[in-house]
Amino acid sequence: MCAPARTSENDDRWSAERQRIRIRFGSMLRQVFGATRFNAPGNFTGLDFSPDSTTLVALVTGEKRTKVHRFAVDDGRALDEQTVTGRFTGVSALPDGDLLLWERGSIARLGQDGELSWKLGEKATKKFAFATVSADGAIVATYGGDSVASVFDARTGKRLHELSEPAGEIFAFAFSPDGATFATGGQKGIVRVFDRESKKELAQRKSSKILVLAFSPEGSVLAGGHGQGDVRLWDGASLEPVRFLGSHRFQEDDGSGEQDRGPAGCRWLAFLADGKTVVSQGNDRYFRWWNRSGAEIRRVRTPRHHAYGQGPAMALSRDGKWLAAGSTASGIGIWTSDGAPASSELGIDAPRAIALSRERVVVAGSSGIWSWRRTDGAVSERRASGAAVLANLPQGELLLVAPENAVVVREITDEGKAIFANGAISPQGAAAVSRDGKTVMLPVASNVELWDRARGVRTATLSHDAKVSACTFGSDDTWAVSVSDAVRIWRLDDPETPVHTIELESGAPGYCGGVAVSRAGWIAVSVDRDISNHSSDSALVFIDPRSGEVTATLSHPDKRLGQVAFVDDARAVVVDSAGRTRMADAEEGQWLDEPEAPEDIEFHGFEILPLTASEDGTEIAYIDGHGNLAVRAIEGTKKRVAPFDLGFTPLAEKKPQGMFEKRLAGTCILYAGKFQRSAMDVRTSRELREDMLLELGGTVAKKAKDATHFVGAHIPYVEHVPSKAETEIDARIAKGDKVIKLSEKKLIEMLLPTFEESRAMLRGEVKDGIERWNRWRSRWRTLSGGFVQLPGIDLTGADLRKADLAVIPFEEAKLSSARLEGVNLFDCVFRRADLRGADLEGARCGRVVFSNADLREAKLAGAEFTGAEFDGADLRGADLRDADLRYAKLTGAKLDGAKLDGARLPPATRASS
Repeated sequence: MCAPARTSENDDRWSAERQRIRIRFGSMLRQVFGATRFNAPGNFTGLDFSPDSTTLVALVTGEKRTKVHRFAVDDGRALDEQTVTGRFTGVSALPDGDLLLWERGSIARLGQDGELSWKLGEKATKKFAFATVSADGAIVATYGGDSVASVFDARTGKRLHELSEPAGEIFAFAFSPDGATFATGGQKGIVRVFDRESKKELAQRKSSKILVLAFSPEGSVLAGGHGQGDVRLWDGASLEPVRFLGSHRFQEDDGSGEQDRGPAGCRWLAFLADGKTVVSQGNDRYFRWWNRSGAEIRRVRTPRHHAYGQGPAMALSRDGKWLAAGSTASGIGIWTSDGAPASSELGIDAPRAIALSRERVVVAGSSGIWSWRRTDGAVSERRASGAAVLANLPQGELLLVAPENAVVVREITDEGKAIFANGAISPQGAAAVSRDGKTVMLPVASNVELWDRARGVRTATLSHDAKVSACTFGSDDTWAVSVSDAVRIWRLDDPETPVHTIELESGAPGYCGGVAVSRAGWIAVSVDRDISNHSSDSALVFIDPRSGEVTATLSHPDKRLGQVAFVDDARAVVVDSAGRTRMADAEEGQWLDEPEAPEDIEFHGFEILPLTASEDGTEIAYIDGHGNLAVRAIEGTKKRVAPFDLGFTPLAEKKPQGMFEKRLAGTCILYAGKFQRSAMDVRTSRELREDMLLELGGTVAKKAKDATHFVGAHIPYVEHVPSKAETEIDARIAKGDKVIKLSEKKLIEMLLPTFEESRAMLRGEVKDGIERWNRWRSRWRTLSGGFVQLPGIDLTGADLRKADLAVIPFEEAKLSSARLEGVNLFDCVFRRADLRGADLEGARCGRVVFSNADLREAKLAGAEFTGAEFDGADLRGADLRDADLRYAKLTGAKLDGAKLDGARLPPATRASS
């Protein structure tokens, strides 16, 4: 989280502005949370400070024009904005108030009157990627294309001379403070110093790839930043080495101290005004301060959304008091020369999901979750790694779904109660919660999973053949809708096969922004048929769930549509990648408003932005064009529509399924076609399809008239032509017969053991239980029959020595006193499992996850743990004698009283022991 704001005479002004969160836009009430200072719509591409260091100039680039923004450095308020014809991504503020603007192959001078006094195209400049201006603003050099640097008179645009580099591309260029000399460096690591007037080379030095150069204020020292992250000082005249300052490195703290993960290129550097300090920034996302003696004074981690602020999107004020970075939405980052943030406002990093209530608004991003109190704007933060989704729960609680698990919290700073493990599969899209708050639904890979929140168990899986991007509950919790390669409607009391599969007008969507269902039952899906990140062909699609028909497709072509929400029985609101919202009426099948005119400014990557509506539909929350979180009131009379009756029954708690021979009794499957072992990445054989079906009590149909289920073979990359048997099945379905068509993937899921069957086999509660388990596992290994999930399974005291258990998720399983001696547990997951007193002597535990597991008094002697993870595990009193832990991760593990005689430990643990 950002450090507190600096204290100054402007603090009162900051505070007053923060209290004025509520502002009026037309007649609609709106709140904004995030970076309201040093911010403008779009992505900043170029930054520079004015010569007097009081103003920050920032560019927002469009396709044919560029916006020039000026901000007051002392408090971040916007001073003015002007639009310049032409596309520019770099800027330098000149002493007389003019600006030099450039883009690859084009450079111009912008006067204070807003007119261009001169402009040069690629014919005059040749190809270039970067530009550097002399300290007095009189000369500008362009470089970074065709191994050529060109020097121009900045006042007139006249070319002064041209320099060719025989040793590869020029990546770095620096003028000495007096402009008498300049230095170049680049691809092959050759650094050269030239006399500007005579163009004579004065010195040369061989180094590694150079990305950036800077002279000290007095010109006696030249600093260089390398592609390998090194920061070095040379004599400014002779290029003799002065000092190696240090290096930017990717580093990770695993609890035992920082671990070096390799070099991180140094992309920017500058001397502070005192000439004694160098500040550099690298791909490791750190600003680092160095003194000339080589000591690293401090380092500051830049937010992820400023990590791309390198090259032109970095700036140091002339007085050396301010640093600026930023190339994405959510505002420019400003720091003082001692590393303190100039603002306590919090930019939002890659937002994914929003939860809105009367008291707070919460947004989840790629590196954290942030919550703002709506009364005063107070913000709290929860660090998170990887994708996260969230949803409101009854009684003011919040569901947070991260890659590892789902937790329920009241405040995001609470540790929370884990309700189920996620199998380390990152969720995508938004989580959905049933209206009674009892069931959670989320898309995971090519499935939709439904979880009982109270019991923490998976209750159903809606299986797809392609990645699921969005899902939600129907209007009365008896049905659901999901979006993958098509839109599917499911009844939750019979989730084997969808009620409707709706192919969209132009085929599978390239992107799905989101899906929503109104209280009446209307379905809204936002899709983009363009798969690129440079253009868009979006539409909002309305579907009537009773018939499964698309009733309207509303085009929105210029920006990508994101998440969608209903605000009453028929009106839906959607946000696009420019942060604009639109409203549409599902019943009328039309847009209710025109979009704001799209500004010619770039929004990074046509991102899918999040949006949500309050429970009563009176407010929406979304990410706006500034990258901020906006909450807006929805005005107008609520539209009421009679609820749709789909005839589905409420989802009751399932009775235990039949076991083994009884489970598929009455099921008669007709197989048709030639099944290929690699079809659709699913491999089945006759043994799996038929023998296992018979073992579970089902039968194989010979004729279409006898079948209750149908599985047809599909050959990959070949257009499917229905067989005679499939045509007969389709005719039966058309007459109203209940025949379920299954994919091979869905068939496999039907043939897998249920949770109850797995438990019975592993606990020996059925005859030859372990043998039956191993027979199934053998089929899985040789026939790719699929995984079975066993979170929370109770195997206390079970004898599992002969069980085939590799690659099984055992999250939160109860395995205390279980016998696992010598068992191959490769790739198993025992996260938060109870293994107290379990016997794993001699077990093979390669890549096993024991994170936060309870292993007190466990017997682990002689076991092999290559690549195993014990972070946070409780190993107090465990017997680890002669165990191989050399490549195990023991961060945060409790080892008090553990027996470690003869154990081979990781270096860090060995040293501490």
